[in-house]
Amino acid sequence: MSSKPSFGNHVNPHRMADHDLLHTLIIGAGQAGLSACYHLKQAGVPFLILESNQAIGNNWRQRYDSLVLFTPARYSSLPGYPFPAPDGYYPTKEDVARYLSAYASRYELPVALGQAVTHLRQREGVFHVTTTAGQYRARRVVVATGPFTKPLVPSYPGQQQSPILQLHSSEYKSPDQLPEGPVLVVGGGNSGAQIAVELSGRFPVSVSVRKPLRFKSLEVLGRSIFFWGTALGILHARSDSFVARRLRAQGDPVYGRELERLLKAKRVPLLPEIKSFSGHRIAFADGQAFPFQTLIWATGFAEDFSWIGIPELFDQKGRIRHQEGVSPVAGLYFLGLPWQRARSSALLMGAGRDALFIAKHLLNSSGHAEDRFEGQPANHL
Repeated sequence: MSSKPSFGNHVNPHRMADHDLLHTLIIGAGQAGLSACYHLKQAGVPFLILESNQAIGNNWRQRYDSLVLFTPARYSSLPGYPFPAPDGYYPTKEDVARYLSAYASRYELPVALGQAVTHLRQREGVFHVTTTAGQYRARRVVVATGPFTKPLVPSYPGQQQSPILQLHSSEYKSPDQLPEGPVLVVGGGNSGAQIAVELSGRFPVSVSVRKPLRFKSLEVLGRSIFFWGTALGILHARSDSFVARRLRAQGDPVYGRELERLLKAKRVPLLPEIKSFSGHRIAFADGQAFPFQTLIWATGFAEDFSWIGIPELFDQKGRIRHQEGVSPVAGLYFLGLPWQRARSSALLMGAGRDALFIAKHLLNSSGHAEDRFEGQPANHL
């Protein structure tokens, strides 16, 4: 390595062997990366985590102020450490950030902060990783950066010339950012729904969607829907199963019914897809047009693995090739991808399960025995 990593105060840097060639390198200290580290440490495997932020949990802190998980605390835990809140409590973004930081501290995980990875390549069986602060070499790499890396914003005629303030949901923090006047929220996911509900208390708000919205209550018969989803095997159903195919065809619902009530009460108009922009006016697919001062693009994110310089990893459409997170490139793994192994893969509740699967595969491929993972029953997979 060209330089020693900068460690947070929550870890003991002396626990990391300062070798030129690492056994395993984890890219990303979010829920997926930390879960992988938990299992690798349990098996006695040397590793290092690279995190682009200056503090663990900052990727959560950077999201909009009012963000609340739709999974209660009981279903928001990483392996070995239950989320420190009552079962029925829905954690805020700050709660999650503190929890992730405490998790790394609790297990003394070696995290190198401020290490944004700019390039990953492989040569003669060794991975070479370039960051904003140094160079690393490793036999194995787990990419745990997750799917929320590149804001996705569609393009329409007149959009670039419009004076409307346009913010992606990743840039939105609070209503105080917005000028007075009508707001359009584009997108029918959970972030868009939460933002629309929050803004409706202060601005005239409309919501634009391509497909009909589908709402789900957070509780059924006095139990969290995630209790039922887990008990019935729905959330952990394999991504290639009949149940998973049905769920994927339906698309993700909006959890909670606050926006649904506003729509039914006509307090928030529901509009079809945008057709074009003309100054402050936006025309829609049904022929209507209305003026807006602000537009929030709650249109999600695209995967961005352009920093990985390993051509055989990608298919003809530029998507990474993998089987449940195991790539065709020996020693290269992924964690935290949507539907990687199940519906739960991109959620806090699924991070540990997928991480154990990848850790066991990684250890087996390097000649270690599976039984080094203590206290993990086979059905955990």
